[in-house]
Amino acid sequence: MFTLKWQSIDSNGSLSNVSIQELANDVLLDQAYPEIPEGVQPFVADYLNSDEAVLILYGPPGTGKTRLIRAILGEMSRRKGDNALVLYAADKATMKSDQVFIEFITGSNEAFVIEDADHLLRSRTDGNDDLFRFLTIADGVARAQGRKIIFSTNLPHVRDMDDALVRPGRCFAQLHVRHLTTEESLRVIEVLCERQSRSVSDAVDLLGKHSSKSHSLAEVYKSVAGAGSDKGAASQ
Repeated sequence: MFTLKWQSIDSNGSLSNVSIQELANDVLLDQAYPEIPEGVQPFVADYLNSDEAVLILYGPPGTGKTRLIRAILGEMSRRKGDNALVLYAADKATMKSDQVFIEFITGSNEAFVIEDADHLLRSRTDGNDDLFRFLTIADGVARAQGRKIIFSTNLPHVRDMDDALVRPGRCFAQLHVRHLTTEESLRVIEVLCERQSRSVSDAVDLLGKHSSKSHSLAEVYKSVAGAGSDKGAASQ
């Protein structure tokens, strides 16, 4: 379990938050993240063991960025032996509030997760006035206390992001979480179907209804969920 402290701006323009306990029970397959050659668990461990505060996951929607974030938060809780406390935000208005940064600095939060952070990661030369707070806390309280700051974004390239944020020593990695090729998708389907006793051929047929030569992880999971049971595997 981890505790997500969802930050938002209320109708009066004040910062409010709702705490939600979530179960980190997603099973992450190495085959689903071919861009992590060392495997998902070693990557998560290396990040949590590192001095760098920032991790950036970028790529199109549905490719597994949130699943990976949840796995990181779940591992934080396992290491802590208790629910990790996570500050969470996903809208531009909230990130313009000084109070949310005060909450991260003064509270007992292990991590700050900002999803859909396109507007925060762009270069300051393009008029991004909100990034400086992150640059300050990444080198200050986050680094000193071992806290983590995780961004997800749909920006397609690292070159779209501010150089200061992604520099070594501050940023652990900028991971491009991408669509899977047909061959990569098949590997994921085979593993999932074996674990769930579902028909590989049914899942492949469902995936084949998507005309593209690459597939989001969400499409792959949906195809497996819609596949019938593998009677041969079920009878064993």
